[in-house]
Amino acid sequence: MTQKKNPFDLSGKVALVTGSTMGIGEGTARVLAEQGAQVIISSRKQDQCDAVATAFREQGLKADGKACHIGRMDDIAAMYAYIRERYGRLDILVNNAVLSPWRTIEDTDVGLFDKTVEVSLRGYWFMSAEAAKLMKTHGGGSIVNIASVAALHPDRMLSLYSTLKTALIGMSRSFAYEYGHEGIRANTILPGVFPTKLADAFDEKARRKILDKTVLGRFGKVEEIGYAVTYLCSDAGAYVTGANLVVDGGMTIGLM
Repeated sequence: MTQKKNPFDLSGKVALVTGSTMGIGEGTARVLAEQGAQVIISSRKQDQCDAVATAFREQGLKADGKACHIGRMDDIAAMYAYIRERYGRLDILVNNAVLSPWRTIEDTDVGLFDKTVEVSLRGYWFMSAEAAKLMKTHGGGSIVNIASVAALHPDRMLSLYSTLKTALIGMSRSFAYEYGHEGIRANTILPGVFPTKLADAFDEKARRKILDKTVLGRFGKVEEIGYAVTYLCSDAGAYVTGANLVVDGGMTIGLM
């Protein structure tokens, strides 16, 4: 009897995860690699990319590192030139790198606004556009944009962050619509609170309040976003596109 293929298996796939030297990005890249993907670790600093990729390889995973500041168009072009030369294909793009200013609306000046848009929206758009060009040459692929439950429930001090995370929902749906006939799927994940630098900005009182509103009573583990990404990028999620997947332990239920 022929053994049925594991629908979550990513063997033979090439995956690029931005902002993957720490936090959700690193956890996601690790899960994808554990499922058999060749992962490209990426963030702004090459030495940090190399360190994480080396640690992965020492654990028997397939990884290499390539620095890319997604707010710089030249860096995006260099990344895709590298992917074409080294792998000739890209099957998975996870847009995770982000700039998250902790400011009131009135304290958000034009310079900070433009810098944040360059990374957190323009960067996602052109990383995805270049990925789509490459993906359609070999039958398709999967793009996952990491947004936030802040897209649904904005908070004080995070208005610009929330605004751009909301924009990612529309962006994913637009890419899903335009590239679906090419076999390219695009989806959005909306994480709740996870142990990241952004979460460190919350004081103990705020953290307690969040936990009280989270029905599972805990913060997320970074690998749990990786599992969600794996579903969306594998054969298990082959019929899912233009969707928003909330991974928040029930926090948004508690906020209703």
